[in-house]
Amino acid sequence: MKRNTLTCLLFSSMFFILPVQAVTVYECVDSTGNSVFMDRCPPGTEKVSTRELSTGKKPQGPDLKSISSRNPITFYSVPDCDSCDLVRAYLNRRGLPITEKNVVDNLENQEELMEKSGALTVPVVTIGDATIKGYNKPVMETTLIDAGYPEEAEK
Repeated sequence: MKRNTLTCLLFSSMFFILPVQAVTVYECVDSTGNSVFMDRCPPGTEKVSTRELSTGKKPQGPDLKSISSRNPITFYSVPDCDSCDLVRAYLNRRGLPITEKNVVDNLENQEELMEKSGALTVPVVTIGDATIKGYNKPVMETTLIDAGYPEEAEK
């Protein structure tokens, strides 16, 4: 009895050590036309299709940290600004690493904004060397993609 328990334990632990990359699933149909999906067709059914399903790790998305180090996103804003709120919501929804700089009472941020955009108007987003004035979602999306950021997932 001890030997069987040990063998079972060793055999079952192999599943945790060895990663399974894919599993085969069969579509099986019985005589009345009912379909079942299993790892093998039970007696009295016929295999009609086979599908390989990945069980391994999902591929990781792009490395946002390295993309943002090459093309950082800086967002110049002020409180109580509807356009700023739209830009902020868009960037946050995308889950992108951004640096937001409030220019209301910060002379250094105002000088930086003036240097980047040529004016003291907000919102302004810089993505790497590109500068986008106002809320222009299509331009932001294209600029982000060109900078190496992933495309926005469709909702």
